[in-house]
Amino acid sequence: MNYDQYHALRFRKEAAIWADESLGYTLELFSAGYIYGAAVDIWVVDRDQAALVQYDPGLFRYQSDNSSLPANLRVGFSGFRIHRPFVQPDPIGEFAVFQGASYFRCRTRGQDYGLSARGLAINTAQPPADEFPVFRSFWILKPAAGAPSITILALLDSVSTSGLYKFVISIADATAMEVSCTLFPRQTISSAGIAPMTTMFYFGPGSAIRGDDPRQRVHDSDGLLILNREEEFIWRPLNNRNRIAFSSFPGTGLKGFGLLQRERRPDRYQDFGYEYLYEGRPTLWMEPLSDWGEGTVELVELPAQKDWFDNIVAFWHPRNPLAPGKSYSFKYRLTWDYDAPVRENIATVTQTLVGASHVHPEMRLFLIDYAGTDGLRLCEGKVASCPDGERNISLSASAGSILNAAILRNELLGGHRIRFEYLPPDGGLEADISCVLMRDGKPASEIWTFRWTA
Repeated sequence: MNYDQYHALRFRKEAAIWADESLGYTLELFSAGYIYGAAVDIWVVDRDQAALVQYDPGLFRYQSDNSSLPANLRVGFSGFRIHRPFVQPDPIGEFAVFQGASYFRCRTRGQDYGLSARGLAINTAQPPADEFPVFRSFWILKPAAGAPSITILALLDSVSTSGLYKFVISIADATAMEVSCTLFPRQTISSAGIAPMTTMFYFGPGSAIRGDDPRQRVHDSDGLLILNREEEFIWRPLNNRNRIAFSSFPGTGLKGFGLLQRERRPDRYQDFGYEYLYEGRPTLWMEPLSDWGEGTVELVELPAQKDWFDNIVAFWHPRNPLAPGKSYSFKYRLTWDYDAPVRENIATVTQTLVGASHVHPEMRLFLIDYAGTDGLRLCEGKVASCPDGERNISLSASAGSILNAAILRNELLGGHRIRFEYLPPDGGLEADISCVLMRDGKPASEIWTFRWTA
């Protein structure tokens, strides 16, 4: 089946599980087909009794000129979606989907779907190839009428490991999911990705590649935010490059990380007529609820030539390989909302603009906009002209040189703009650039980081 054929399949709403039981929840199923070739078992658990949902083509209708189901429809379910009101007395709405490999996604009130989470990532963009574990079976516990949450159990399986997962999903001001998992490796896993999330970043004003597209931005997320054990916030703008980029951030004692859609102004996308509504895509934040030990937060940025490709992956990578014959347990909370559920009492980055320098063609010009800077008493003007005691900005690059840095009051948007030119190193292929605003010798802003590539 092709894309259009598959998406013409519709589950009959009158056949939804619990549709006539006034629980506040209903469950609809997806057929196998298209890229969803592997059928999964779906069990409904009621009072500790599990019943396997039997596949029946009659559960589906076909929205096409031909009213009959396609002859090449694969037998079996590929996943499910869950409905309930976001708030009372709203009508019932879809808030969670589990479908494909170990992918799942949620949203909160007023949002469309965007980025996805996964049960586990293995060998992401690493040789010999990515390994995509799959959820082979689900057990969905029937909720009590009006229950604030619903519980899903899942069996994960792959060449390298098996795993047990428990998801407790609740809806309040945001959609939150508490995840407990235990992995049982069959072989050594050197490149495990725990709590992985994946999104699409095609282009924006700071990206290396810009699509041939009239819109100003096309992305489901625009940055990675990390809260480390030192209570520092690290902001990394996402990028689309002409080759794979790997970035690693210290993740021992991690407080949380997430892929954010920070730009919420519709006029910055100019998407009307396309109706993808990128300004409404969810932010996803992960918070560990147990001690994960030593590790790093990894960001993988893959080249993308179209906007249908999820080319960004972020996850926590344990320092030591997962060994066969042992078990490894992790517990964490995923929150799907408009912003990360953490309070930042510091200046935050609102946008990053990158382009060629008009004065020095061999340099790159960087503009970083910060909000929440009014109380920092920044030394405005050329940074080199500020007295040493008032030079409240730290700019650095792992290679190359930073020149002509200045702090400007942003009369258009509020806050301040950091402007500097970057001279790449001779023959260098990449460098990491960072910027942080200071107050009394301590960070007073997010730590902005950027990976420059030739």
